[in-house]
Amino acid sequence: MEDKPIRIHFAGGGTAGHLYPALAIAKEFRNRFPNCEIAFWGTKKGIEYRLKDQLGYRLNFIRIRGFKRNLTLENLLIPLEFMASVINLLFQFLRKRPDLVVGSGGYVSLPVVSSAVTLRIPTAIHEQNSFPGASTRLLGKWAKRIYLTYGSSEKYFKHKEKIKVFGNPVRQIDSSVDPFVALQEFAFDSSKKTLFIFGGSQGALKINELMIEIAPQIIQECGIQIIWATGSNHYKKIVETFGDQSGIKLFPFIHRIYSAYAACNLCICRAGATTIAELTYLEVPAILIPFPYATAGHQEYNARDLESKGAAICLLEGDLDADKLFQTIKETINDDAKLSKMKMNMKSLARPNAAHDIVSDLCNTLLFN
Repeated sequence: MEDKPIRIHFAGGGTAGHLYPALAIAKEFRNRFPNCEIAFWGTKKGIEYRLKDQLGYRLNFIRIRGFKRNLTLENLLIPLEFMASVINLLFQFLRKRPDLVVGSGGYVSLPVVSSAVTLRIPTAIHEQNSFPGASTRLLGKWAKRIYLTYGSSEKYFKHKEKIKVFGNPVRQIDSSVDPFVALQEFAFDSSKKTLFIFGGSQGALKINELMIEIAPQIIQECGIQIIWATGSNHYKKIVETFGDQSGIKLFPFIHRIYSAYAACNLCICRAGATTIAELTYLEVPAILIPFPYATAGHQEYNARDLESKGAAICLLEGDLDADKLFQTIKETINDDAKLSKMKMNMKSLARPNAAHDIVSDLCNTLLFN
């Protein structure tokens, strides 16, 4: 190992929830071994392609897609694409011979990690969600190491000796933002409580529709102020509805999201793995409204896990109306004891050293053992 650079390949694109943990692990490797050779595998349809110029690592492409829920011609082509991808990967791995292949979930991981297994290249997988995806569950049979975010996920894997529960590595988190300074950034009153609402870069339609109904009532009856990242698709409509109404700051997307986290007392958001990792690390009490169409309902599993530990409140979109959401917000944000307990429980779930722990374990078990 000392005579040549370590070669590490990552697979896990499609969504930010799969890509960001892989990037965090890659960054930890690069910090420890500046000369290591790192490459990513993905598709031209995933977020990795849109971010290819910002990744900082070589990005290789394969043709693969996930199954559609309904019977389509595309589904019939998937086995052919899978076999073609595996043949290509076998050739590429024989030529480049990586020392380690890490999959961080999603359909991209399946051909990449299974090809490495075929060539007896050391492999590891990481699962971000409390209910593991189909690819992760299948690869768990063959991968040498299985890294989980939640201890409750262990029951889905047979080989317990390969499992480590280290948490979810996420993009670099800035926890140094002072709440008072953050409130000043938004030109808000530090004597009032603040609610932060967001639903991802595209926004969450249901959350936005309900908040349009109740936002003025929340401001008036609860005496709070609102930071609202509407998503680019809904921003124009919501701005036209509220204009420059006092007590609401509207954004299509907040790039300095840590300022919004620091400024708020309570957050309303989806329950994706990356979001939850950030909430726990920054100790932000939350009302989680899982995206109902997430694969295998994994966002609900995530939200229920946090709710069971007293760190969040889970509200299912199908059961939710404006009055129920208003009452939940009112009862929560005005209860200082409840907010304090949720904050403490969020902190207890945080795994800020996830990337460090995973890389240390990989070095000790697969790279330098």
